[in-house]
Amino acid sequence: MTGHGATPGELHLWVGRASGAVEAGDLALLDERELRRLEGFHDERQRARYAGARAAIRRTVGRRLGVLPAEVGWGTEVCPGCGSERHGPPSIRRPPTGWRVSVSRSEDWWMLGLSYGLPVGVDIERRRAHEVPAVVRRCLDESERAYVAAREGAGRDEALMRCWVRKEAVVKAWGVGLGTDLARVEVRPAEERAVVPRMTERGPEWWEVREVSAVDVCLTAFARPAGAPGPVVLHAPIESGPGPGSATTPSRIP
Repeated sequence: MTGHGATPGELHLWVGRASGAVEAGDLALLDERELRRLEGFHDERQRARYAGARAAIRRTVGRRLGVLPAEVGWGTEVCPGCGSERHGPPSIRRPPTGWRVSVSRSEDWWMLGLSYGLPVGVDIERRRAHEVPAVVRRCLDESERAYVAAREGAGRDEALMRCWVRKEAVVKAWGVGLGTDLARVEVRPAEERAVVPRMTERGPEWWEVREVSAVDVCLTAFARPAGAPGPVVLHAPIESGPGPGSATTPSRIP
């Protein structure tokens, strides 16, 4: 059931919003690792955002795989950079499945990507006018700096964040995360659907990266191997909560 009828490379994307309070039903779904991380949040709103997002993601994965949310078990893949099993990209350990997973959070918003048989990276960032961190500015290559410099005011902030969400999505798809030099990760923000290279010992690999229009207040992007055969399906936004979740009407991204 966990992969029955899926097309290789098929990609499903969800965006949701966590509630403003920590719900008992959400806490009941968190595993030991998630509960330990939750204890590190001292602000109640941050706790609610984290618990709500993690629980909603587990419910969404469970519905997709046809199992109860509590039956979804998280793990990590081997880090492609150093071979460690402690900090690689996330994986679904239970139930056995061919679906690959990527998740992202920004304030009270979260994003989930499930790709059948192929790696995927997703990123979501809340739009923040005139509050672009300096680290985002340092992550650009020469062509990206020119793309940003050609804009003014809020348009420049938007261009910066567009580069950032693409870069995060790409390095998550690669499995290396933010430990890499983002200025060397090309994302071609001027192109709606960019195909970008990753240089390896075997030669270049090619990856597709693009944004999706999910919610107006956030920028969202995904990355996957270029030429992946399966469709990309965007599900309507989900409001988090202890119940089964909102029914969503999916749409294919051309």
